[in-house]
Amino acid sequence: LLVLFCLAVVSASGRSYDKYTLIRTSPLSFEQALELRQWENDYDFWRPARSGLSTDIMVGPTQKLYLSHQLTRLGIQFAEVIPDLGKLIKSQQLAAESKRSYGRGDGRINFDQYYSHDELNAYIDDLATQNDFLSTVSIGQSYEGRDMRVLQITKAGPGAPNIWIEAGIHAREWISPAMATYIIDSLLNNDQDGFLDKLNFHILPSANPDGYEHSRNSDRLWRKTRSNYNSILLCKGVDGNRNWDFHFAESGASNNKCSETYHGPEAFSEVEMKNIRDYVLSLDPVPVLSQCLHSYSQLWLWPYGYDYGAYPDNYEEIRDLAEEAVKALEAVHGTVFDPINSADLYPAAGASDDWYKGVLKSRFAYTVELRDTGRHGFILPPDRKSTR
Repeated sequence: LLVLFCLAVVSASGRSYDKYTLIRTSPLSFEQALELRQWENDYDFWRPARSGLSTDIMVGPTQKLYLSHQLTRLGIQFAEVIPDLGKLIKSQQLAAESKRSYGRGDGRINFDQYYSHDELNAYIDDLATQNDFLSTVSIGQSYEGRDMRVLQITKAGPGAPNIWIEAGIHAREWISPAMATYIIDSLLNNDQDGFLDKLNFHILPSANPDGYEHSRNSDRLWRKTRSNYNSILLCKGVDGNRNWDFHFAESGASNNKCSETYHGPEAFSEVEMKNIRDYVLSLDPVPVLSQCLHSYSQLWLWPYGYDYGAYPDNYEEIRDLAEEAVKALEAVHGTVFDPINSADLYPAAGASDDWYKGVLKSRFAYTVELRDTGRHGFILPPDRKSTR
């Protein structure tokens, strides 16, 4: 009863991350990574435990000493990357309060702040009034009744190849919706290569509006949706990127309702994922490219991610295009991204990019893990959120 009471108080007042620490390990051996994967229900891993790479683990003040002992026991060296997450979150909240404005009055938005779900919808709706080749459409409502809106950029006209861009499926990854707006702004105001004359774009800036708003107002590091499946510990939500019906629940997901990677009671249990599924299935032709925006780590991931060595038939051209993309990005901005197969990062079944490739049959499908490489992680300052 005491635990339930405390959880209720936290839910009502907003979660504090005072004295929470982000710890980064040294590169892990295979055995060390295997051991750490068993701890995923006990700690919040910001980056997965993978052989040959370091991992980032968020730990509360009461767990810190125990975690330190356990890592030492396994021979894993570690350091504090962010010593006080609560302090970092509060500093950004204070900075944001002085910049609360929408737009510049010319159909563009500022890229030195993050916007609410309603502001994101207002932005794309405003754009749709300014050009006859722009329109917005509601693809349905979220669990808590928020409107999910897609911007359609259809200057190329009927029959032209479609591009689908999904952002914000993980609530705490604020750079993802921000990058969606950056892409929109670039297409409309800096399309030097004439993409709009050749391709139709369908862009969803906010794929998890309830979780996103919860992360803005109550729990900055909330990841999942906000659905309720009657957890005895009052845990809410499903990992929307484990909820898709392609090798559902086979790997990299949990049946624990309190886990950050809880896959849900069944595939497409989440209304938000159903809304997205139904919309992209209605597109004709099938999107030639389906792109998912996430953070962080600066990776360009290509499918499949559900198991090691599981590749699409055209994986070579998918891989080659990923490699070309990161070269182009580095050439323009000097920012280094690593193109790898998703499962080589860690196997995870039920992800949207796998579904876009395996079921929707997009020719190309990718997940891009945006900035940064861990200095700020999910709490990326808004003035550092561009690809530059």
